[in-house]
Amino acid sequence: MKNAIEGRLWLGREDRNFLGRGRIELLRHIDDTGSISKAAKAMKMSYKAAWDAVDAMNNLSEKPLVERVTGGKGGGGTRLTDYGREIIETFQILEDEHERFLRNLSLKINEKDGHLKLLKSMSMRISARNQLAGEIVEIKKGAVNAQIRLSLQGGQPLTATITNDSLIELGLTIGSKVYALFKANALLLSTDEKITLGVENRFQGNVERIERGSVNHDVIVALDGGTRLCAQLSDSALEELGIQTGSSVTAFCKASHIMIGVY
Repeated sequence: MKNAIEGRLWLGREDRNFLGRGRIELLRHIDDTGSISKAAKAMKMSYKAAWDAVDAMNNLSEKPLVERVTGGKGGGGTRLTDYGREIIETFQILEDEHERFLRNLSLKINEKDGHLKLLKSMSMRISARNQLAGEIVEIKKGAVNAQIRLSLQGGQPLTATITNDSLIELGLTIGSKVYALFKANALLLSTDEKITLGVENRFQGNVERIERGSVNHDVIVALDGGTRLCAQLSDSALEELGIQTGSSVTAFCKASHIMIGVY
């Protein structure tokens, strides 16, 4: 018998329940019917309970979700605001992510030694300084390894190499949302914009800041589009390269040094 992890999504605000599946359904019915009484009937709830729910949502929201309409051919009624429709769309996105999260947990807990593996993975912390969110835009499978190309924030490309087995195990396809993980010492820096090292990943950016340590120093490089990279340099390397805040640098990273995680 397989285990399943179930749960419902509720959004809270100011220590009070704000949005859940039932209230979202109520909003949808109001949008469809233009009437609180018809929406309440469809939800099998009282007219008062429906208005209480609407009032609670309106009071907790930055903008009204539902508004009264007076006059007109039908004698008035209620309708969703544009913000109310945005809230419905946002909640649907959150609920889809929540359901995907629960499905992934259910799959993990049903693996061999799943309970133990799940507990270990939930308590794991990633030490890699560079953790970049991206979307897979290309996959090239070889005999043993696969080369995957990501689009990072701002469209910055990044290439990673993983095994075909990992590709299958992680369920990676075009469009998958992933994290690219690599340590600071895997990133090489140069102040020579024309230099070529024959590695898959080459980035142009500017040094945003230098976090100095007793021996090694973290150099934070800002790329176009908002992505930040962290490289680690020794005293001698920092001095030799003449890198300082504001310096234009070229960063390199081998595809084989990049790990891929699913979120």
